[in-house]
Amino acid sequence: VLQGAWAMDQHFANAPFEKNLPVTLGMLSLWNVSFLGCPARAILPYTQALAKLAPHIQQVAMESNGKGVSKEGLPLDYETGEIDF
Repeated sequence: VLQGAWAMDQHFANAPFEKNLPVTLGMLSLWNVSFLGCPARAILPYTQALAKLAPHIQQVAMESNGKGVSKEGLPLDYETGEIDF
């Protein structure tokens, strides 16, 4: 798992933007929420060793994404993040 994570980190750092998988996934997420109106995403671990991954991602997303107000404290009229299941 760690070797695969390292390889993906290298890919993210070095791949051209148009062939960068993490960038593509981020853009798909933005498209799904902003343009298709699909604010939810499923995180499905494929092994028991990753059972705590979904709750971790949910916590990180709640802390960094999905804010409902602007920097000025005004309510936003658009979705700012996904709901992770």
